[in-house]
Amino acid sequence: MGKIWETLLNWLGYEPEEEEREAPPVEVPPLPKPGKVVGLPTARGAMRLVVVQPQSYEQGAALAENLKNYRPVIVNLEKMNPEEARRLVDFLSGAAFALGGQVRKVSHGIFLFTPSNIDLSGDQELKSTSGPLFWDINSSGGRR
Repeated sequence: MGKIWETLLNWLGYEPEEEEREAPPVEVPPLPKPGKVVGLPTARGAMRLVVVQPQSYEQGAALAENLKNYRPVIVNLEKMNPEEARRLVDFLSGAAFALGGQVRKVSHGIFLFTPSNIDLSGDQELKSTSGPLFWDINSSGGRR
């Protein structure tokens, strides 16, 4: 009777269950861990320094792109409208700060903006007590 029952189950599509046997564990040799590699921007050859005398605030985005591309920027604002010059310095200072860079006043109306790959050292810091960043906007002559 067992054979008839087995034949009937096979005919219906049921097959007898076989015991699952676990295969013996195979030892896999551990893969060597690669060291953590971090890409750092490096200059091949000479480093580029951008020196500009912008005419308007609208040039600020292009100057900030230089900072993003790890190029220091020297900006001469002497021939610019004082209000726009102040806005441009504020914008580029924010961009330099956001990118981990620094800002230095080199001379009256001339600023150095550096990206994070440049380390500025020296005793000449940008101080609010050393006089105005720009010329006096309220005076009739324009600049001091």
